[in-house]
Amino acid sequence: MQYSYSFVLLLFAAACFAGLLGALLGVGGGIFLVPAMVLVFHLPMKIAVAVSVVSVIATSNAGGSSYVDQKITNLRLGMFLEIFTTIGALSGSVLAIYLHDWVMQLIFAAMLGYMAYAAFATRNLDDKRIASGGFARAKPDRFARWLKLRGEYYDEAAGKDVQYMVNGVPTGAFIGYLAGMASGLLGVGGGVLKVSAMNRYMNVPMKAAVGTSKLMIGVTAAVSSILFFLAGLIHFTVVGPVAVGTTAGATAGTFIMNRLHSAWLKSLFSILMLYLAYEMLVKGLDTGFHLHLPALL
Repeated sequence: MQYSYSFVLLLFAAACFAGLLGALLGVGGGIFLVPAMVLVFHLPMKIAVAVSVVSVIATSNAGGSSYVDQKITNLRLGMFLEIFTTIGALSGSVLAIYLHDWVMQLIFAAMLGYMAYAAFATRNLDDKRIASGGFARAKPDRFARWLKLRGEYYDEAAGKDVQYMVNGVPTGAFIGYLAGMASGLLGVGGGVLKVSAMNRYMNVPMKAAVGTSKLMIGVTAAVSSILFFLAGLIHFTVVGPVAVGTTAGATAGTFIMNRLHSAWLKSLFSILMLYLAYEMLVKGLDTGFHLHLPALL
């Protein structure tokens, strides 16, 4: 592949924006990068996925360490869920090599649509539960008690320490496996599903879920990147500006996230997910079935 300087600069700018949003929402940036590379830069879906997976490793290193320093990340919970996401990443990477592009695009659109709904439906829940102490009063299940999965962090927007008790561990582990599959199959690091699973099903506040997810996604993506490299799908001319851009954006985003209210973060998340879901649906239907819906790009 041959790329111009303007193409590389535009790709770098898009990666910076994706890294910034990824840090705010606990995802690797791939959830924004893959649609951008396919819809705007017209790269093949599999190449976009492979490049995104590598960039997720870079942005996880940049953002994850900052959240650990701020004591937002739940290290014990992250290491537990990573067992299941790593297994899922291997499964998803194998599928990605053999599936048609349009099938991957439609799967991507369905996942984005669900994430938009889930974030919007629970947009005000975190702030209410933080104010009432609901996260701390939740009853842990036996797995959470055995693994000592509880946490605490200082919420700058609320101006208080937030304690929480983790529960719903089996459900979270299953969704963690699905998140790993999403990482390998779609190049997104699995963060979109991990954040939703921890926040909605495991009683983890949105910001703690974001910080924990940011640490995990690099490990998950590293597993997938090996298979993509062996399959010859990683193009380093694209990987370079994308990895540098997402790292720069993620570094900036980590200093902003804890100053924002969870309701604002979830609203932003749902709007972007809904928009990208529609665009990927349009692309998948056009490629697979020659059905032409109006695109917004």
